[in-house]
Amino acid sequence: MRCKRTNICALAVAWVTLAMPILADGARILAIFPSPARSHQIVYRAFMHGLIERGHQLTVMTTDPFAADHPNVTVIDWSFAYQIVHDNFDVVDMKQRNMNFYQIATQLRSLTRLFLEAQLAHPDVQALIRSRDAHFDVVIVEYYQFTPMYAFAELFNAPMIGITSIDSMGTCHEAMGNVMNVVAHPEMNHKFTRDLTFLQRVEAVLSNLVIKYHIMPTDFATFDRMIEQNFGSNMTRSAELMQRVDFLMINAEPSLGYVRPILPNTVQLGFMHIQPPKALPADLQAYLDRSEHGVVYFSLGTLIRSDSLNQRNLNLFLEVFKSLKYDVLWKHDADLDLNGTTNIRMERWLPQQDLLAHPNVKAFVMQGGQQSMEEAIDRHVPLVVIPFNFDQFGNADKVVERGIGRAVWMERLTVDSLRESIIEVAGNKRYKRNIARLGRLVRDQPMRPVEKAVWWTEYVIRHGGVDHYRYPAARMPFLQYHYYDVVGAGLLLLVTLLAGLYFVLKWLGRRLLHQLDGAIAIGQGRVHQALKEKSL
Repeated sequence: MRCKRTNICALAVAWVTLAMPILADGARILAIFPSPARSHQIVYRAFMHGLIERGHQLTVMTTDPFAADHPNVTVIDWSFAYQIVHDNFDVVDMKQRNMNFYQIATQLRSLTRLFLEAQLAHPDVQALIRSRDAHFDVVIVEYYQFTPMYAFAELFNAPMIGITSIDSMGTCHEAMGNVMNVVAHPEMNHKFTRDLTFLQRVEAVLSNLVIKYHIMPTDFATFDRMIEQNFGSNMTRSAELMQRVDFLMINAEPSLGYVRPILPNTVQLGFMHIQPPKALPADLQAYLDRSEHGVVYFSLGTLIRSDSLNQRNLNLFLEVFKSLKYDVLWKHDADLDLNGTTNIRMERWLPQQDLLAHPNVKAFVMQGGQQSMEEAIDRHVPLVVIPFNFDQFGNADKVVERGIGRAVWMERLTVDSLRESIIEVAGNKRYKRNIARLGRLVRDQPMRPVEKAVWWTEYVIRHGGVDHYRYPAARMPFLQYHYYDVVGAGLLLLVTLLAGLYFVLKWLGRRLLHQLDGAIAIGQGRVHQALKEKSL
């Protein structure tokens, strides 16, 4: 039955793919992905391969070059940005020094300025900016407020598609016109995603105010200087470039909890980079096959280097892992003395998607990165999340809320808390059932996420943009959009009426008092006169 259904689904997907309108000569596409983060870049790479398969001509600026020998692909290599990250940003060290989110965000903003300046200064980028005959049918940009890169769409007078590798920031949703209620849809950096307490609502509102009225204006001033230096003084500035995007693709699957009202020019994708499992290397296959109790897989992803863990945390992980009945497969970036421990195997690199597909993997201990979380859900492996930064906090909350794993915060990480979480997740079948159900929900779609992304890209190209989907209120001033001007006018009218009533009543009161004083005076005069006459 399962096989029959799979064949039917495959035929349906093939039919949808064949039915997609084909652009006769292939479009010219400029794609710009500045983030030096491999887990993010694999999402964009999957998307680009989908466009290559459709015969489009791509110029790709990326920190992770690929397909450089393909005749339809020109790659501008920004891989040097990883060295900038290595020299200036260590998330693990910051977290271990108990730096809060805003301190880490300040470091990240400084880092962003450094790698954007270096990327724009690349000779091939400068040559493209100065080119007089370059033409592109669409510009695809990583949509995380990297506004200097959005200027390419205006430079080439092309429609712009924004894409994210995780959920979009609230300010990006607002720029599109999507509903952004910071209480209903908290920013990804928070440790809560729903059913907020009063104090959490206060935190969400204050955080939004700081972002909107301090961080964004400060960053945009810096980015505007970059835009002027590289594109000239006549180029549109950051605030307007944010709203220039025609279409937004968000790598966030609603089934995971990313449910929100969105406009027709926004599409939610998720699981863009997931591939069918491939055969494992023979030694790794044998290792997984012969594990008596199963394997716990531990990885902190590509951005967080496990060799940055301090000795206390390294010892903590070692003590927990060697106390388990399970074998532990640890992706580690350096050699580590295991002191004769026999149930721990360390590797610098592992084929994670293929590894997670093995039935003997009982739990995945990870940092909460979205791509790793998606891979675990697709392969039905329950999670233990130790979040370090940014969207990982919200992802950890979603894992707990969906019942597909447990979360242990770094500031409360102990041998007992981590060991108990791993034993619970690996041994309690409830987590396995929940994540398997979620995986089936995610897969039940009419076409693969990459195919959907390609279809919408070609839709934007065919129609030269999607002005017919633009939400006019997205550019409406804040006070008008929330009708605060109407409420303010109503309050002003009410205050005016109340003030007028007050002064009328005050005037009437004074008049009545004056008349009363006069009447009293007259009465007193008459009494006095009567007494005087009586005495005579």
